[in-house]
Amino acid sequence: MTDRDKVYTKVKKTIKRMMKLDHQGQVVTLAMMISGIVLSRNAQLSAMSSEIPTDTKEKSIEMRMRRWVKDEIDVEAVYRPFARQILEALSHLPLVLVMDGSQAGRGCMVLMVGVLYQKRALPIAWLVYKGKKGHTSGKRHIEALKKVLPLLPAVSEVVLLGDAEYDTSEMIDWVEKNTVWQYVLRTSPQIYVENQPIREYPLGKGQVMHLHNVGFTQTAEVSLNVIGWWASRYDEPIFLVTNIQNAYQACRYYRRRYRIETFFSDQKSRGFHD
Repeated sequence: MTDRDKVYTKVKKTIKRMMKLDHQGQVVTLAMMISGIVLSRNAQLSAMSSEIPTDTKEKSIEMRMRRWVKDEIDVEAVYRPFARQILEALSHLPLVLVMDGSQAGRGCMVLMVGVLYQKRALPIAWLVYKGKKGHTSGKRHIEALKKVLPLLPAVSEVVLLGDAEYDTSEMIDWVEKNTVWQYVLRTSPQIYVENQPIREYPLGKGQVMHLHNVGFTQTAEVSLNVIGWWASRYDEPIFLVTNIQNAYQACRYYRRRYRIETFFSDQKSRGFHD
């Protein structure tokens, strides 16, 4: 038995054990796709199909995979078992979650929550909705995070990262009331803190400014820490809101947020070209 045969056989047995799919054909197709990605180290269907140990022509296998991608798939049945296993495997370390959005097809956006592993963000939960690139509502942010909650191991330490779209008091209030997560979110320099914009606080290049337990909204319903961070390699400072007490630790976490951009590139220019 070749290495390709061993990988394919192992994957197929694992899928049968983990999942409840409608019929054998779905098991075979999913096993082909996972084996193809592992063996080819590529997410393009043509490369994946070339690694499947079968007498069927590569073009036929590719078309079979393409139909799988295009068909309506029961995400609950197919993906959640993998998401749980990913999170379980990483739960000995803080689980660093990143939220971000990207265009998905014509006239649609995807709001993604991924967990960071090495230099990649692995998708855990997502929402797809009709809309154009730009900020969406705090209600959608919360809806995406609610999908993540049941997947997390009970004792996991969680850190949530996001850019300035996700600094809404609505989402932050939900996180504070419903989780014990830490979070580091970018915010606008125009945001008022202690009756003045945070950009007006003194901050020099190479410095970190930390304001503890300040009111973040006009009604001051949400109190948190505000950080001004002007790293020497940046042309201008960035501003963060967080419930982490150590400003330098919060900045180190936020530096990792950009790894979700690599995931979106994998899905587009380097991957399935969605």
